[in-house]
Amino acid sequence: MDKLLAIYDIDVLYATRLMEYFKKSAWEGFEILLFTTKDNLIDFLEYQPIEILLYGGEDLAWEEYSNNIKHIFLLSIDKRLPKDNNRFVYKYQPASKIISDVLSLYTKLEDSRGQISDGNVLIMTVFAPITGDEKYEFSWSLAKYISSIRKVLFIPLELLPTAHMTRQEDCGQSLSEFLYYLKESKTDPIDKMKSYLNYSERLSYLSGLTHGFDILSVNKEDSRRIIDCLKEHKEYEIVIFYLGIYTEASMEILRHSDEICIISYGDNHEGLVREEWERQMELLGCSVNNLKYRLIKLPRSNSVVETKELLPKMVIELAEQVI
Repeated sequence: MDKLLAIYDIDVLYATRLMEYFKKSAWEGFEILLFTTKDNLIDFLEYQPIEILLYGGEDLAWEEYSNNIKHIFLLSIDKRLPKDNNRFVYKYQPASKIISDVLSLYTKLEDSRGQISDGNVLIMTVFAPITGDEKYEFSWSLAKYISSIRKVLFIPLELLPTAHMTRQEDCGQSLSEFLYYLKESKTDPIDKMKSYLNYSERLSYLSGLTHGFDILSVNKEDSRRIIDCLKEHKEYEIVIFYLGIYTEASMEILRHSDEICIISYGDNHEGLVREEWERQMELLGCSVNNLKYRLIKLPRSNSVVETKELLPKMVIELAEQVI
């Protein structure tokens, strides 16, 4: 049975157009409802629970209906939303951004409940021996696409800050803060990690560095500890690491991954780098033949339009093979 997302605003025309956009966006697992009067909304709540209420009307005594409304998001006319916002969505922005904001807040609140996934946690790693914008874009798009089907945590590990890759979203230095906690504390890191997570629609991700040296401080024991804890907690169905560095810690992640994708442009230089990586993995006692990785050759094109057309097709094709 689909969950219910209800929209109510005193501006009936605004609410109607917003509902139509929500329906066009095809929210999987949700039925979209529109209420044009507060009395109709109250009457409905007496008999039927609502998963999400997007509310832009006058004040309502929420306490009376808290048992029948799981999450309430208020449409705010004030663009200056609080930093620790879990409730407000700016009203006068494109409908696509409203939908993205609502879904991100919803994912954040659901994530905090710590629901356990069925089955084992799949550890997937995307490794770029030579980094590049298109490679990170591919990894981000892959994590976003899979998150629309499965519960996904995305952890990008590379030396330079990656906030500019995640659609200019402000993620602060959450990854650095988590890594500092991981190094200093011997307690279970997952609950603490969740306080540092950022959200992009259905995707949970950990990103943002104070300095690239923070990544270099991680050792292979830290890598194993993170993976073991993630598998033990089972709060995510798939954890996707993006590796843009070659260190003992990053190779330890590869060693314990269930799915590995090596991404490159397929030219001679990248081929030589990959061969050298394979040789050095042998020195670490980890034959690449045992890793059973996929080699993904990304298009190298001077045309931004062509690249943007090809990448989504490759993302969907790979995601279908993995899940």
